[in-house]
Amino acid sequence: MAVNDGFGRHEVLHMAAFLARTVASELAEHPEVKANPEWLALADQAGQSLEALYQAVGAAHLDQDRA
Repeated sequence: MAVNDGFGRHEVLHMAAFLARTVASELAEHPEVKANPEWLALADQAGQSLEALYQAVGAAHLDQDRA
């Protein structure tokens, strides 16, 4: 099991932000996805989940730094 350290959280924050942007720009904007409301909703949900992960990790990171 990985050790929770500042670098690991930073890496998770980076990847969550990167993947959220990629889902939004490359997947949700793809013409095939935009043409299918079900697919678009799923792509949007994936992006929102990644953004929520980013926020949760960031909040935990800030809380730990304040302690």
